[in-house]
Amino acid sequence: MLSVQVSITEAPGPTTSGGALSTGTRLLRQVVSDRTIRDYPRRQGPGGPGGPLFARRPTVPASLPVSQSWTTASPRARHHDRRPRLTPPEPTLTEIPEHLLKRAQAAKAKAAGEEADTGSGDALPAAASTPAAPAAPSAPTPVADAAPAPVAPYVAAAHARRKIPWWAAGTLMLLPIWAIAYVGTLERPPEQTTGVLATGSHVFEARCASCHGATGGGGSGYALADGEVLATFPTAAAHILWVATGSDGVGLGNPYGDQARGRIVEGGMPAWGDVLTVEEVIGVVLHERARLSGSTDDADLAQAIDDAVHLGELDLQGHLDPTTVTVDEIQELLDSVADGGH
Repeated sequence: MLSVQVSITEAPGPTTSGGALSTGTRLLRQVVSDRTIRDYPRRQGPGGPGGPLFARRPTVPASLPVSQSWTTASPRARHHDRRPRLTPPEPTLTEIPEHLLKRAQAAKAKAAGEEADTGSGDALPAAASTPAAPAAPSAPTPVADAAPAPVAPYVAAAHARRKIPWWAAGTLMLLPIWAIAYVGTLERPPEQTTGVLATGSHVFEARCASCHGATGGGGSGYALADGEVLATFPTAAAHILWVATGSDGVGLGNPYGDQARGRIVEGGMPAWGDVLTVEEVIGVVLHERARLSGSTDDADLAQAIDDAVHLGELDLQGHLDPTTVTVDEIQELLDSVADGGH
């Protein structure tokens, strides 16, 4: 295809009131634009190659108002296709009204934070100055971490020590409560009595209960409880003499105690005077009379003896000689204690 560039100067012509080209001029520009004329097919004779028909070229009127390009079609095109082809028109610039430009510039200045230029001058306002960029924040100065304080050995040992499990801690907390409740359910032992009566109670259980019964109800020996011993021995001195001398001291077949009771020595009563201390002999006698038979006078006498021993006025650590002791000596000892008690 052979392209021919033809320059056409626009001739002045009638225009419309708005400054646009006339209808005829615009139509001519459109027709001339991109028109392509193809060569006719080669043929023999005058219309063949080199003939007048082949050498024929389009002529462009000199009065065309615009500059256009004429393109000669390739000889391969069909001979009957003499109609030139049109190329798309060149894009034209559209004039933007000045008030729209000012409005766009004002919106841009408002978005940038500056005052819009509202002047009415013909010249376009200068480009808005670019706002100063904010200063970049300075990088914080790195602070070096202080070295950790040394850990005390006992603190490190406490951290390394195994901790008590929570369930064990709860059990240990409840253990004192359980212990108090358990102790409260135990039976408290009887209070230990002291003094002459306490000593006499121990002696009776160890020496006399086997014959006279654990409570003095009798057995192989006579009964002592329920006032029986008080009826046989009206005074504590006569009772103490009988326990100290026994059957051998009185003699077999001889009466002992109150004559009204008619008791005769039949043997079997040991002499405890040289076996038991004075405190033990007096204690067992007062136990039989005060606790087994319920004598209040003998209970008071036992309390007076305890007071005298506590004050150091009476010493009962000796023994009563079964062969020489008399009822009068024993009564005198008892009377001294009773007088001191009153």
